Amino acid sequence: MGSDIMTRIAIIGAGMAGVTLATLLKDKADIIVIEKSRGVSGRLAHRRAAPFGFDHGAAYMTIRDHGFADMLAPYQSSGLLQQWPQHPVRLRSGDKPEPLPPKPDSYAVSGTASALIKAMIADHLPDIDMRLATKAVQITRDSEAAKAANDDKVGWRIVTEDSSAPEDQSDIIADWVISTAPAPQTAALLPRSASFHQQLSDVETDGCFTLMLGFDTALNIGWDAAWGAHDQPLGFISDNRTKPERDQTRTALTIHAGNIWSSRHLTSNYDDVKARMIAALYTHTGINAATATHIGLQRWLYANPSRPLHGSEETPFVMDTSLRLAAAGDWCLGGRIENAYLSGSALARALLPLI
Repeated sequence: MGSDIMTRIAIIGAGMAGVTLATLLKDKADIIVIEKSRGVSGRLAHRRAAPFGFDHGAAYMTIRDHGFADMLAPYQSSGLLQQWPQHPVRLRSGDKPEPLPPKPDSYAVSGTASALIKAMIADHLPDIDMRLATKAVQITRDSEAAKAANDDKVGWRIVTEDSSAPEDQSDIIADWVISTAPAPQTAALLPRSASFHQQLSDVETDGCFTLMLGFDTALNIGWDAAWGAHDQPLGFISDNRTKPERDQTRTALTIHAGNIWSSRHLTSNYDDVKARMIAALYTHTGINAATATHIGLQRWLYANPSRPLHGSEETPFVMDTSLRLAAAGDWCLGGRIENAYLSGSALARALLPLI
């Protein structure tokens, strides 16, 4: 490519890893972000079921890395990010919940979990080419570009479809393709010729069932977050009402089943899963879902990497410089929002000298 033409990079996914990559590469490359959902968030997902709102993805995030702290400092100063939980407990079978100390390095997003990603895009990527409700379904060589340049390494053609109308397809041409989707989805999408493809297949990911209960009154629960067990129907519970700038008049509980338990029941009947989680909730907390006016269940197929990438903290990503393919995400280090940032920022640093 000529020196006056910027390298075009297609980033699949508009969560923390994808937005971090786009932010760090935008001054050196022509960026296009492809997101299959109608909105941006990644694991910082929020569901509105009027009049209730549920952070039904990651309930909170840690801020420990200095680079992550620097990037998020403006949002802490503005109050968009605030310390949470303040009154956590651990659930104990046959006994009262055990109080835990507050977590000073853990934060929740004010209003809705997805508000953080939206703010980052507004502040750092206001003019980015963002294709929402667009699903990448196939990636092949752009043979016309390669032939014109007499270079079989030039160009990728990404076939995309409208998430709400699969018959509506279009092509996107890029020099580099980076996936920040979960490892199993990345493995299914990227060409098997990528040198790192086997590494993607080696990553193991647990699923998760998320139960959402809405009550028309403010329940006096006595805690804001509760930890259960990975192999039980209750893995983690958050009272969304206790997060900053949330509705104080109603209770909206997000209940994540344990990842191991969820994976064992991924193909189970949804009503059975819901009943087991509701029964466990009553047994451990005394909260009766019979009084809930909203009950919803979400199944996440790729919630937490139980066996992350066999990489290192220095290279928490995969990249094939010859084919110009790469991938990043929390699955490279472990299931935390902060790890998605660490993976995305490390890949961006590795890419900058190459574009």
